Amino acid sequence: MKTIPLSLHARRGGILAVSLVAIGFITISFTVWVGLLSQRGRTSEVEEHASRRRLAAWNTRSAIREYALERLITSSGDTDGFDFDPGNTGWTHTTAPATSGYPMESNTRLAGLNGFSFSWDYPYSKVVDATAGTLALGFNFTGPNNERVEASYSNSASFLKTYVRSRCPVLGGDLLIVHRSSLVPPVAPAVSGNITVNGRVLHFVPELAATAYSARSIRFAAPPGATAMTLRPTDLNGNDIPPSNLGWTPVTFGRAGGVTDLAGRLNVIDDINNGGNSLRQKLNASAATIQNGGGTAISDPRGFENNGSGLVTVTPCVGPSNPADLPSVVVDSEVNEIVIEGQTGANFDGYAQFRPAIAVVYIQRETSTRKLQTIRLRKQDRRRFILAIKQEGNTPGLPVNVIVEDVNSISEWNMVILAENTPLNFSADTAVSQIRLFGGIQTNAPLAGPGAGQSLAIGLQSDTRGLIRLTPRAAWVETIMPDKIPGSTNENSW
Repeated sequence: MKTIPLSLHARRGGILAVSLVAIGFITISFTVWVGLLSQRGRTSEVEEHASRRRLAAWNTRSAIREYALERLITSSGDTDGFDFDPGNTGWTHTTAPATSGYPMESNTRLAGLNGFSFSWDYPYSKVVDATAGTLALGFNFTGPNNERVEASYSNSASFLKTYVRSRCPVLGGDLLIVHRSSLVPPVAPAVSGNITVNGRVLHFVPELAATAYSARSIRFAAPPGATAMTLRPTDLNGNDIPPSNLGWTPVTFGRAGGVTDLAGRLNVIDDINNGGNSLRQKLNASAATIQNGGGTAISDPRGFENNGSGLVTVTPCVGPSNPADLPSVVVDSEVNEIVIEGQTGANFDGYAQFRPAIAVVYIQRETSTRKLQTIRLRKQDRRRFILAIKQEGNTPGLPVNVIVEDVNSISEWNMVILAENTPLNFSADTAVSQIRLFGGIQTNAPLAGPGAGQSLAIGLQSDTRGLIRLTPRAAWVETIMPDKIPGSTNENSW
């Protein structure tokens, strides 16, 4: 019998040990590989879920913006709130509480300012805290036998802050706003004559012929939605300037024809249905407002007189001799001529600018026998006020001549002009070379500046006290999605 040496036994044992170690490494490697494949499969599932949640979040944002634009801005309240879950899947479940009060009547101003918003200044805001729910992936999303467990998905909520912002754009730097006509067929709101705008022009009808616009300005913006951009805006030196190409958010000035308008129509002087953005309705809320039928004679020592035969005279600031300030005035129909008596001397230099802001409103019904033909601006004026003229009906309004009567070469007027269906033709005495209007003009009808040798220069009103509460506003919607639920440890991010 042949004997196997001990050394050979040792070698065979070593080979076996190495083989066992190699098998162990292979087993471990295979286990790790299988685990990585499993994790990779779960990672793709989680990534798919995250993508679906992000898409759901943006769908939620779009839904709440549309809700705010269509139902909140011009509504006095929503008793039903908002509950939206398309398909009842739970992937995009958005809710908002009931609300009350017109957003464009809000007097709440936030400390923060979105530099890319519609306004150049701090807007008023109405806040709606919407709750946006999406399906959240649970930790145990596989069962004992690696089957998918749908029941482990739960509803994860986060807050979506929705701000309905509103602000008077004229007082924020949009010094000339050309609106779309509300008539059928519409009237082209042509701008002609010598008009300079030391701020931005906001033109909602940029498809007009280039010859239908002659104003010069520092900036120019034409909101999207027009069929073409054929205007040729120029700067103060007469050189071409490109319109602003910043992103545009839907903006409304309220209701026109009974529905919320997003096309730039103007209906802010007298419409009880215009969502808290009607100037007359604001004035009616004050018992101090003088309400006068144009055919009724009245004389008020504070600075208002109607002779009952078509002539209305408004003296915004009588002076220290009568310290009682003239309140806002609303006149209905039957007027041929409105005279605004300004100030001179110490009354102009050191008194009028400290009087509270007011509004002078004239509404001409279709049935009015007398038609407004002339507005005379005599002397100069430093009491800030709104001059609002509206001709009702579905026929083009008659032109109104705005005549500045002054002995100074520069005639200063501090007012915001609102003109609905009322073409305005500016002119001045021969002594006047420039009419300086600190405020702005909003119109949906033709506007003509002075002829050769004279100009209408529009500048920013630096003192908005009182005016900012009276002037009609534009409104838009901003939404903010936080990274996590406020006040909780939930780190689920949008």
